[in-house]
Amino acid sequence: MAQNEGTKKLRSALVFSIIVDLLYGIAFLAVPAMLQTMAGGNPVEFGWIRWSGGMLIATAIGGIQAYRDSHKQGSTVTILTIAPLLISLALLYTLLFDTYSVHTWFILVPCVVVFALFIVMALARHAAKDIL
Repeated sequence: MAQNEGTKKLRSALVFSIIVDLLYGIAFLAVPAMLQTMAGGNPVEFGWIRWSGGMLIATAIGGIQAYRDSHKQGSTVTILTIAPLLISLALLYTLLFDTYSVHTWFILVPCVVVFALFIVMALARHAAKDIL
């Protein structure tokens, strides 16, 4: 029963991860000019935005594969847990110590979203440790 509950928590967390990764990935890859306009800041070459979109979409594909068969996916789930932690720390560092030219909300929103994703993934990973 506990293993079944852990699997449900993991699958729910994976859905959250997939949605976040796909939303940001598609936006970064397909419409970087719109994001730059929304952010308001200094111009940047779109290639510097697009490559991260490709990585996020690939991460979402890994999440989809882990969602479809969660057994023995410990490495993938670990990556999907650590990545949002590192992203949120990088964004927090930017907010606290870097000078930035974009709107503060453009950094703060993803910082909060991906930190929440980290917490959800960490809790789900712990709940499903028996199948991973």
